[in-house]
Amino acid sequence: MGNPQAYTKTAMLLHWVTASLLITLFLLGWYMVDLPKGPLRGQNFALHKSLGASVLILSLWRLGWRLGHSPPLLPLSVTAWQAALARAVHALFYLLLLTQPLTGYLSSEFNGHGTSFFGLPLPLWGTLNLPLSEFFVRLHVIGSLALLGLLATHLAGVLSHAFHPRDRFLRRMLPWN
Repeated sequence: MGNPQAYTKTAMLLHWVTASLLITLFLLGWYMVDLPKGPLRGQNFALHKSLGASVLILSLWRLGWRLGHSPPLLPLSVTAWQAALARAVHALFYLLLLTQPLTGYLSSEFNGHGTSFFGLPLPLWGTLNLPLSEFFVRLHVIGSLALLGLLATHLAGVLSHAFHPRDRFLRRMLPWN
């Protein structure tokens, strides 16, 4: 039987795959927007959209998993304000992990570019509406910045536990423990 103070292997897998995809999406997003129009830019946007759709699928799976599997209890060393902040950060992560792919998708739909999922074209149902596309682009950028802020907050919490030798808190999400 697993460690009752650790997350399940499935939760760990979903966490680390999602984290890896998010880092890739941030780096790719910043890289691709400055590329000149052409095939390279189009390929990078297509990859970004496919990875973003993958995050949406993983996040739905992750949310379903989370609803059916309670996380391990927090150690007594975690104060009430830290627990409240952790809950808020995790809730906002879920919200943004679900809305970010949607705002990106909607910006493409109303820009007339359409979206494919690793080469499989998705139906183009939106009509060309550049102001609406720009609205969703802005939401997407704001969401990206909010995700970065949440990531920084999350990593600050991780680091606050990393330097306490008796604090086994971090081991909850490490698959090799």
